[in-house]
Amino acid sequence: MSIIAPEVLRIDVGDAELGVVRWRGVPGAPLVVAVHDITANAWSWSAVARHLAGRVSLAAVDLRGRGISHDVRGPAGIRQHADDVAAVIRRLNASPSVVTGHAMGASVVLATSARHPDDVAAIVLVDGGPPLPAPPTAASDDALDELFGAAIDRLGRVWPDRVTYRSMWAEHPAFAGLLTPEIERYVLSDLVEDEGGFRSCVDETAVRHDGNELLADAELRNLLEHERSEVRILRAEAGVDVASPPLFGDDVVAHLDRHRWRTVAGTTHSSILIGEDGAAAVAEELVAATR
Repeated sequence: MSIIAPEVLRIDVGDAELGVVRWRGVPGAPLVVAVHDITANAWSWSAVARHLAGRVSLAAVDLRGRGISHDVRGPAGIRQHADDVAAVIRRLNASPSVVTGHAMGASVVLATSARHPDDVAAIVLVDGGPPLPAPPTAASDDALDELFGAAIDRLGRVWPDRVTYRSMWAEHPAFAGLLTPEIERYVLSDLVEDEGGFRSCVDETAVRHDGNELLADAELRNLLEHERSEVRILRAEAGVDVASPPLFGDDVVAHLDRHRWRTVAGTTHSSILIGEDGAAAVAEELVAATR
């Protein structure tokens, strides 16, 4: 079954309008609200939406300082994003909704559940949720550069054209073999025109604020530990590339074994969301969660 072309919305969350990309399902289909990673955008959920095949509607939020919401400045941080996600759920008349998040988006989803439990029906996390290993320099720019250096470096560069930017992603080890036309739309939607070419629209200040919270805010780092409901968690088999260990080891799974873990074979931190096998697994869990 083919899905209806997605629609791009701007939704009022009180002090700002955030971008939302919505893929509608069949009439009466339940709605899932999705949250992207720290420097990603709503289009990163495109492959998952296709695998849902209309069984579930999917509304992916562009967080402040990213994607369609790149022009929204002011308050940042995981708690602000959580309040924004809850506002989107209510504006879409979808409360309570299944919520899902990839990587940093998983922390936003957990914060949404903690701060707005009446708006959250169930949670599906995609290679995120447990605390990241915090280096000795946690809550500093050095720590952020250590963990997210390549992603942050991209935010300060200017590319002469879209083709050059696409080529950069095609050569990136995390995106090897993943740049389908669908995923090209995701990466190219990150660009805005700048003097001399194109740059990422992602707000580096917001990224650094959010990243510091992920590393050093004790309350946010322990959200999954204190989440009262059983959470579905999909774990990638490898980290940034196929040669690196998973972001969350077996010790983390054992410590948090009251949640429902699923390791998706053959996936990395990126391909678990945008690759075919990963997106199919995420869609399957979302459909199950809506039941």
